[in-house]
Amino acid sequence: MTEVATVPLGEIADIVRGVTFSKAEVTSNPTSGFLPVVRAGNIQDSLLLEKDLVYVPHEKVNVEQILRSGDIIICTSSGSSEVVGKTAIAERDWEGTFGAFCAGIRANPEICDPNYLFYYLRSPAFRSWTSRSSGISIKNIRKSELDLFKVPLPSLPEQRRIASILTKADVIRRKRKQIIKLTDNLLKSIFIKMFGDPGQNPHRWPVMTIGDLTKSTQYGTSSKAGPDGEYPILRMNNLTYDGQINCRDMKYIDLSHDEIDKYTVVKGDILFNRTNSAELVGKTAVYQGEDRLAFAGYLIRLRTNKQALPDYVSGFLNSAYGKAKLRGMCRSIIGMANINAKELCSISIPVPSIDIQRLYQQRLEAIINLATLIRKKINTDNELLLSISRQAFGGEL
Repeated sequence: MTEVATVPLGEIADIVRGVTFSKAEVTSNPTSGFLPVVRAGNIQDSLLLEKDLVYVPHEKVNVEQILRSGDIIICTSSGSSEVVGKTAIAERDWEGTFGAFCAGIRANPEICDPNYLFYYLRSPAFRSWTSRSSGISIKNIRKSELDLFKVPLPSLPEQRRIASILTKADVIRRKRKQIIKLTDNLLKSIFIKMFGDPGQNPHRWPVMTIGDLTKSTQYGTSSKAGPDGEYPILRMNNLTYDGQINCRDMKYIDLSHDEIDKYTVVKGDILFNRTNSAELVGKTAVYQGEDRLAFAGYLIRLRTNKQALPDYVSGFLNSAYGKAKLRGMCRSIIGMANINAKELCSISIPVPSIDIQRLYQQRLEAIINLATLIRKKINTDNELLLSISRQAFGGEL
């Protein structure tokens, strides 16, 4: 293994502070004489330059703060240690800038390849360093700390070789993520393609209530969950806005023998988030797992009868019409919105035949299975990229 010299980041790159502005000075709409600003939320796999922007007066921005191709934008201040230190690289010049909670790292191309530096700033070594950033409630990386951070610096040809290998591995991972987005969009559109707008009921199917299609409803347990217990418990944060169940960040609970059937879900059960913010109340998903999981009190479990398949009912509630219906009927209680089981069961819903519902379910399952397979490949891609990164910056590639 060849020993590689390390140099302070401040010697191979300029670190440009983000633009400071007050809330009164910005607008959320493109305006003449204003420049767009990216913030920490725009730092994803790539730098998002087309959405979630704010705009500041042009005179607030100096020429060094205009985004250039190859600039690396880093989040330098956040309430989350996972967010602080996130980076993305600008792939083109852009007539815009970055906010005060971010900084721009502009490599000197005569001694440091921007892509090489970008991948090093995404490496485990740098992320480990940023996770130790100062601050109790707000995590910060000071410019003086970035200036002194040591970066391994082989020759320029070697930097470019390493960057090329990492880029190729990263491109495969990103393409698979794009496919996932396409499958997510397909999941959202398939209900409308098959059934049309439920509010219009273009196929003139009989209209019933969700209560007519439900054989039982049950509120979840109010017992406190913790790090230990026999049963993982699904909480409102485990239901996603687009109708999926995310089993990361689980807590656990113990249930008595008499509580098991009452407070657990089995495959095919619908979970409905009855209490949340006005934007999120009504999140709905079908549990597809094989193991019994508990569910918390902010959720309602529905079990459908023979007239409806759970995927159809969930698809209806997750449609644009369904979400608008739920938003219109929720009641606000001390800053939270609420829809109880009786109100949920009163909602009218067109009911196609079971055969048509089953065809919808089959198409849904095919898309979900494809997405699951691709996600597994993305996990493998992530591990591969991490492994290559460790080897590359450890002098073993």
